[in-house]
Amino acid sequence: MAKAKYEEWILEEGLLKIQGWARDGLTEEQIAHNMGIAVSTLGNWKKSHLEILEALKKGKEVVDIQVENALLKRALGYEFVEVTKERMSSEAQKKRHDGQSKLTEKQWVTCIDYFDSVCCYCGKSGKLTKDHLQPLKQKGELEIANVVPACASCNSSKKDNQWLSWFQKQEFYTQDKAKLIQKWITFSLSIKELFEEEPSESEMVISKEVTKQVAPDTTAAIFWLKNRKPNEWRDKRETQISGNIGVRNPMQNLTEEELRRLANGIDGT
Repeated sequence: MAKAKYEEWILEEGLLKIQGWARDGLTEEQIAHNMGIAVSTLGNWKKSHLEILEALKKGKEVVDIQVENALLKRALGYEFVEVTKERMSSEAQKKRHDGQSKLTEKQWVTCIDYFDSVCCYCGKSGKLTKDHLQPLKQKGELEIANVVPACASCNSSKKDNQWLSWFQKQEFYTQDKAKLIQKWITFSLSIKELFEEEPSESEMVISKEVTKQVAPDTTAAIFWLKNRKPNEWRDKRETQISGNIGVRNPMQNLTEEELRRLANGIDGT
């Protein structure tokens, strides 16, 4: 192993590496290994080059704070929101089609492109809606061959009428437009199989949100308190008494004879 020189480690790139290793939780022995030096050499460099010492401290401080915050959160308990998402068609489409939609997003884009992003009836541009050529009341489905782009005005005016009979009564009716719609029906049926494996027009929506509680962890709380307040929360307490322990004996100056009299209940005075 080539001998590493401290000069490369006190440059910005080297210090960032050291700080990053410390932040990732590596021990000084592991950091020294990454630097290609002995751990004792790293110890000497910390004393002689403050840049290296500061890099180690900064990296460790970030991790220490993260662990400290996580431990405190675990000790106190916390709550979080559990979110459940499901794929489903829009509510409006679901209600109109009993939850069934055979039209995919790509099919609808293809349909709009076919009619040059304008209403297939009046030719107006702007916001386009999905119009059913065969009305829903006549068992029309939301599928590529039965849908054309229409402005809100035409869609509302047509209502549940058959498209050609309604279209022929409009001032903006032309045979070319009617033929284009007929061509779309034929074309869409020919490309329908290209979209069969795609999911129906739908989106991921939040179906449920539940707030859950995580109970405080007593082990984490004890660990925190033992380290933060060791004098109050350590397992073993020791009581130290300084000075002499003296016991006063009121009879220590009596003679043997006086003690006998007291024992026999005789008053010597």
